[in-house]
Amino acid sequence: MDKTRELYRQYFLAEDRFLNHPLIPGYEQDVIIEMTQAGMNLAAYYGQLTAVRNPLLQELFLRRVFFHLLETIQDNRQSRIFRRICLDYLYCPLLALKKLYGDNHTDKFLALKQNLLQLQHSSGL
Repeated sequence: MDKTRELYRQYFLAEDRFLNHPLIPGYEQDVIIEMTQAGMNLAAYYGQLTAVRNPLLQELFLRRVFFHLLETIQDNRQSRIFRRICLDYLYCPLLALKKLYGDNHTDKFLALKQNLLQLQHSSGL
């Protein structure tokens, strides 16, 4: 139980820092990596073949990271550097979702990929 609590603590601290705190120039990549990695770690915890295996929670945290990054890229109030780094790291949760979905849910993955392609075309990054 202690490992679960620590994973959640790390994720929600990183998410809060990503969403709410003003960024110090030069530390953009650290904030993005921290949030992305914490979400991926939490999702991986639920993907393990153990008693805590839960594909729904695994998908939830991967999608949550994906959409946080996607929304930030679309937010013109964020700096161009921050948005560009988010775009670079968007593939981490996307590829993890592709692996999770496998051949069973290709329509879900294609919808996410379509969102990304539209964003890349319209964002100008």
